[in-house]
Amino acid sequence: LGRAGVAIKIAAPAEPQLVLGDRDELLRVFENLIENALKYGASGKRVDITVTTGKAEDGAPELRVAVRDYGPGIAPEHLPRLTERFYRVDVTESRAQGGTGLGLALAKHILNRHRGRLSIASTPGAGATFTAQLPLRPDATP
Repeated sequence: LGRAGVAIKIAAPAEPQLVLGDRDELLRVFENLIENALKYGASGKRVDITVTTGKAEDGAPELRVAVRDYGPGIAPEHLPRLTERFYRVDVTESRAQGGTGLGLALAKHILNRHRGRLSIASTPGAGATFTAQLPLRPDATP
């Protein structure tokens, strides 16, 4: 169990998947996504982290790391703005949790610098999934 009694389940391939990038910056992305899931999805008592590979829109192989919580979810009108600096769905809740409104903006910026992207899916009442997508290292094609 993780923070506040939240169960964390990790599903990843046995073989390591390689991406090119700055280790510390990429760690910051994943730390942010997991911390957010633990903070804002804690009411769901579960966070799933899933690592898969697939094809990007251009057909290139990519690594996908999805962090899903089972909390209250996010209303559709907020989804397009979540990665804006200082944007918060609920200012009071965010401040109470210690949020600054910069984490997702930083994650998106780092992923963009690594030729990746961040996708967000959510249904109110059913949690949210934040997926970091990064190109696989050319010699690491599955």
